[in-house]
Amino acid sequence: MMLNLNNIYPVVSPAQYYSKEWDLPHYKLPDAAFILTWVVFDEEEAGMEYLTRDEYQYLAKTHKGWQQKTFENLRQSLAEDENFFTQYQLSDDGQRIILLAFMQNDGIGSSRILLSEELEAAFPHGYYLAFPDRCCGLVISKDVTNPELQEIRSLVRHMFETANIPMSDQLYASEGFTVPGNWTQPIDYVLSNLLVSGVSKLREAL
Repeated sequence: MMLNLNNIYPVVSPAQYYSKEWDLPHYKLPDAAFILTWVVFDEEEAGMEYLTRDEYQYLAKTHKGWQQKTFENLRQSLAEDENFFTQYQLSDDGQRIILLAFMQNDGIGSSRILLSEELEAAFPHGYYLAFPDRCCGLVISKDVTNPELQEIRSLVRHMFETANIPMSDQLYASEGFTVPGNWTQPIDYVLSNLLVSGVSKLREAL
């Protein structure tokens, strides 16, 4: 079976994607409304397809710990002109980071909400998650004020209403999207620290 592990990425999908008609390989997330699935990027056609059951079983037999590599692919897939986060929003006084946005060129920015190793380091006081579109993930600091939180909820609803691939108009607790720690553990810690340093440098500049 021709399958390049470097081209496989984790994605968050609605739980109803799995059905008797579609035996979609998946991991059940703590938030029962969603599942973790995987997609295979086609380098020639610049598209992606969900990992099939046969491919999933092949990986399980031939590549021990393959799930960790797919999360590492997320870290390594940034284009030369991209940072770990693509946009950010500060508080009105410019003293606090209230959210980071992930809208990478690969079209699966929503998958970055799963990179708990880096996000927990970037937001030591905790964070909320949102993914209004498949291409967009938002990470919101738990330090936000109530007015800021309401503004962000409105933003997420607007993004959901105008999304190309709508996902959800809600904010979620990060605990609902945890996966086994050995999956999200970085393979290249230098790269992982470099990603987090981008958030640290932004804070230092405030």
